[in-house]
Amino acid sequence: MLENLRAIRTVPPFTGETWNVLGASMVVKADPSEVGALVVDHVVPPGYAVPPHVHEGDDEIFHILAGTLTFVTPDGEWAGGPGSSAVLPSGIRHGFRNDGADPVHCLVVVTPGVQAAEMFRHFDRAARDGGLDPAQIGAIAAQYGVRMG
Repeated sequence: MLENLRAIRTVPPFTGETWNVLGASMVVKADPSEVGALVVDHVVPPGYAVPPHVHEGDDEIFHILAGTLTFVTPDGEWAGGPGSSAVLPSGIRHGFRNDGADPVHCLVVVTPGVQAAEMFRHFDRAARDGGLDPAQIGAIAAQYGVRMG
């Protein structure tokens, strides 16, 4: 599965598979089926929020490039600005939101990331097919090891 780990691969700016994940753009820079991690260039629009949820098998790292993203954790809220990172281990409830007036730009790394990639692809397909209500979002997330709430 990870045979491409021994090959150098470059991804120019503004290229890569692009997903609309419930109104936020994600551009794939590394696919977990190729390198063992999902790496996405993520733009979080103003007012966008991902409610608290738990990933059963994926760890996430958000590195903020521009703007401020507020993370909701069991220890409270934390606002991360440019240059800061949030490490979100699997099994720990978390969420995030953009409270600002401008988009937040971040790099997100998910390991191992296979389930996350498939879930985001599913959300992208659903967006093209007309959107989702909260119950449908929760049902799709559950298929990929993510428990909402």
